[in-house]
Amino acid sequence: MIGHIEIKAGRVGWQQAASLLKAVWPPEVVAALPWREVVWAYPDWRVLVFNPAGEIIGHAAMVLRDGTWDGQAVKVGGIGGVATREDSRGRGVARAAISKAVQEIQNIHQADFGLLFCEPRLAPIYEKFGWHSFKGDIFVTQPRGHVQFDVTEPYVFDLKIAPRAGVLDLCGLPW
Repeated sequence: MIGHIEIKAGRVGWQQAASLLKAVWPPEVVAALPWREVVWAYPDWRVLVFNPAGEIIGHAAMVLRDGTWDGQAVKVGGIGGVATREDSRGRGVARAAISKAVQEIQNIHQADFGLLFCEPRLAPIYEKFGWHSFKGDIFVTQPRGHVQFDVTEPYVFDLKIAPRAGVLDLCGLPW
């Protein structure tokens, strides 16, 4: 099912990821989602998963961010925009994309922990992949200012530290 995986800079990777992301989240689907009005950060990097025929079948975005957790400086490896082509779901594509992203944020970017946001219906998938619910408060930047973010559920992946609660400030847009 998986032919190869590539990591590309955010803007370069967009050229390959755009059609997949638009198919997974067409405007009529996004219009009904709880995060439809959120302004998101543009990814620093993209994990692209291809099938043996060279077609893109999976995607995960990475955002690297200096933030604070309970007032202490932390380096956060954000993962977002996880998408799998409909005919490739249930075959390990998302797991491969997320695993590659976690390896990258840990080994190359030296993040303190990983962070992603997901809808409650998807939480069991991420928990199965080793992510843990974050039960604290998260603050982000949005056009209306510095606000608490509670549109979707935060999940952390333990790397150097294992935050489970407290106050996390992303010092920028969410991803």
